[in-house]
Amino acid sequence: MSQAIALEDLDWEADAREALEKVAKEGQPFTAYDLTEKADLRNPPHPNCWGALFREAAKDGVIRRVGVIESRRPGRKNGLCRVWRAAA
Repeated sequence: MSQAIALEDLDWEADAREALEKVAKEGQPFTAYDLTEKADLRNPPHPNCWGALFREAAKDGVIRRVGVIESRRPGRKNGLCRVWRAAA
């Protein structure tokens, strides 16, 4: 019996970086969930992709961490998430 192959979302990383930069340019603090709400970004192929996205953007000087709050994302009940802002 054959098994269905899951299609990998190869465009998520580029789309996510574009969404992050768009939201950062607004000048307000934001979280990963804001990218989903404000920029209509879909969920990544794996939850760890969020961390890599924000780590790279911070390393590149696009954003900086400004705090931590309880997540508003459904399914992350009371989980903590970082708050970010444009670095410039």
